[in-house]
Amino acid sequence: MRYLAVLYPAAEGGYAVEFPDFPEALTQGDTLDEAIDMATDALGIVVEEYAKARRDLPAPSTLEQVKAVAMREMATARGVDHSREPFFQLIPAPEVDMTPVKISVSFARSVLAGIDAKAKQRGMTRSGFLAAAAQAF
Repeated sequence: MRYLAVLYPAAEGGYAVEFPDFPEALTQGDTLDEAIDMATDALGIVVEEYAKARRDLPAPSTLEQVKAVAMREMATARGVDHSREPFFQLIPAPEVDMTPVKISVSFARSVLAGIDAKAKQRGMTRSGFLAAAAQAF
């Protein structure tokens, strides 16, 4: 899937970026290229968080819908260069496959006992605890 990012020219220079489909994905860049790179990173982070939370991704908005949002934002936003039009860029969402995969790993008995104790304290399974620890690292 691809989502439209809106790149607003900032009054102080650079670009502020938002994704109308993901209000939590906000970023900025000093140049247009940097803003697009930052938008790609921001979308990747949000998509990964949706996957971890088992949330469905929204259907991508149309260009017309995103333009309408951008024009409303331009009318009221502070810090935006109102003399310039925003840019619209399609950003591909990364594929995040949350299908469980069985693996075999080896731990010292004492380490495994510690993992199991910490997982139990948190009300998690061993696999869930190890996955959460890996993602946090």
